[in-house]
Amino acid sequence: MIPAPIPPDEEQRLQALARCAILDTAAEPLYDELAVLAARLCDAPVAAITLVDRHRQWFKSRVNVPVSETPRAISACAHTLLGDGPLVCEDALQDARFHDNPLVAANRNRFYAGVPLRLASGERLGALCVLDHRPRRLEPAQLEMLELLGRHVSRLLDARITAAQQVEMLKDSDRMVELHAGMADESRGLLVAAEQARLALVELLESQRRLEQELRESEQHFRTLADQGSALIWTSGLDMGCDYFNQPWLNFTGRTLAQELGSGWTEGVHAEDIERCLLTYKAAFVARRSFSMEYRLRAADGRHRWIRVDGSPRHDSQGRFLGFIGYCYDITEAKELEFRMRRFHAELEQRVAERTADLATANRELATFTYTVSHDLKAPLRGIDGYSRMLQLVHGDLLDDGARDLVARIRHGAGQMNQLIHDLLAYCHLEQRQVRCARVDLVDLARRAIEARCTDDPGLGPGAGLGRVLQLEAPDTPVMACADADGLAMVLRNLIDNALKFSARSQPPCVRLRVSHGEDGCAMLSVHDNGIGFDMQYHDRIFEIFQRLERAEAYPGTGIGLAIVRKAMQRMGGRVWAQGEPGRGAVFHLEMPQ
Repeated sequence: MIPAPIPPDEEQRLQALARCAILDTAAEPLYDELAVLAARLCDAPVAAITLVDRHRQWFKSRVNVPVSETPRAISACAHTLLGDGPLVCEDALQDARFHDNPLVAANRNRFYAGVPLRLASGERLGALCVLDHRPRRLEPAQLEMLELLGRHVSRLLDARITAAQQVEMLKDSDRMVELHAGMADESRGLLVAAEQARLALVELLESQRRLEQELRESEQHFRTLADQGSALIWTSGLDMGCDYFNQPWLNFTGRTLAQELGSGWTEGVHAEDIERCLLTYKAAFVARRSFSMEYRLRAADGRHRWIRVDGSPRHDSQGRFLGFIGYCYDITEAKELEFRMRRFHAELEQRVAERTADLATANRELATFTYTVSHDLKAPLRGIDGYSRMLQLVHGDLLDDGARDLVARIRHGAGQMNQLIHDLLAYCHLEQRQVRCARVDLVDLARRAIEARCTDDPGLGPGAGLGRVLQLEAPDTPVMACADADGLAMVLRNLIDNALKFSARSQPPCVRLRVSHGEDGCAMLSVHDNGIGFDMQYHDRIFEIFQRLERAEAYPGTGIGLAIVRKAMQRMGGRVWAQGEPGRGAVFHLEMPQ
């Protein structure tokens, strides 16, 4: 908050303020009417006529201002009287002078517009200002009317000084009559002074009459502005009945002002909305609080249209409740869009339900398929493998080289088919398997996976890290992730087997598991190998089922392992991706939330 600097003519200004003899005086209708008119013309809930004293600002008239004065140090009007033109702050929270002003925080006054009150002799005594609880702008016509009203207030202050001077002149005249009653010449002088005072009073009354005429013209200008806008405006009195509707309202309803006054406007409210509408309005009226609601109002063409009304209480400069003012807007198009969106959401939910039912059917069919593969396909394969093995063991010596090669091919093909069925069933079971995510230590999981693989294949043997070929790089402290422990172990087995297979011909082969903390609160587990690598243009293809980049004769496999890895990670809420370069190895990254 930046307090306003003291103007150069401060002492002269304070003397002029004292000559007005206005500080701490009672409320006066002329000032109150000007403040109310300023609030209406600017569509603002708060207005005030402020006079800036040496250490305070005092409100001669106020609309919706709960106090009669505030310290000068936090006065926005003290900034206004530094210049000759209006001061407009569209958003006080964005202005260095006011953003932490206690009046901004306490009263939620975000918008301020004020014009200085300048005497004919040049001293600026205060400001006429309007405030609002939301950031906004004034229309040029509204700002022009605010300046016009400010000039009216300035004239009233000038007239007050003139009247005070005339009163002093009359008092001086009375004293002169008492002192020089016997002196005819001096008496004639006093009579002349008295006549001058009378003429001055006549001029003052004429000025007041002109001011009242200007106020009536300003009121008419306000009504013209209200009638030119698109908002439907109404006001109500202490009896809850409406006492004013602007021309856009009358154009919208096609009714006369006489028909709408009081409670006549309720005749156009839709029968399904009238009870809710009146209950909302009456509750807000009793509580003296703002309200908003939507209801249907019959338009001039006989059709009901949706409108939104924002109503707020009105008060005079003394804080007395006067009634309500409301602004209504046609929102029919927005409501129709809302209804269409609701229908769309209902249709979407129906489609989701249908798709869910289709998915359930597909899962049942998948279960049937899995059962068929497990029992109807594996049984013949076991027979083929068993009989060919017996033929090879019992009658191998009776077969020539060509026959033994055919038997070996039969057994190899049966083994490949059995592995394919095994991997295909594992892929299908992922959809049926329930995912149980919990907190898992990736360091411990990776260590156990390496130990299990070294146990299965003693050729990997002990060496650097946990194994001669398999190595672990991880921090000393646990790295926790939210994952399905069994599913993640299956993923890791597939990636380790894949890395061992494609790095088997490297000298020496090396597979490293690396555990680390990733970005954005994620945990990372990656599998590095120094195998044959791959071209990154085939990145997405290697994760598709039955897709292979190498010949099966060179690197055996079914083309399902990496597809299982991707599906398992998706079901756990994680993701997998790879990096590789032909001849320089590959890295498979697993990312999981912590």
